[in-house]
Amino acid sequence: MPVVDSPARESQLDALIAAGGYWGLAPDWVPRAGYVRDRDTLIRALAALRRLVQNETARLRRRRTCAY
Repeated sequence: MPVVDSPARESQLDALIAAGGYWGLAPDWVPRAGYVRDRDTLIRALAALRRLVQNETARLRRRRTCAY
């Protein structure tokens, strides 16, 4: 069954995060404040994560081809 995004689900998630419920899942050493929430920062972070995945994939492929 597909997950349906709805305003009600979004507001429930917002309420959970506002109440601090999300932080119960994170270790104590994770900062609780100071996060930038603008679109440009999110786009740059996403691009960096994609580069990390691509680099790791390439590294694993090289290791696999060099093993023979």
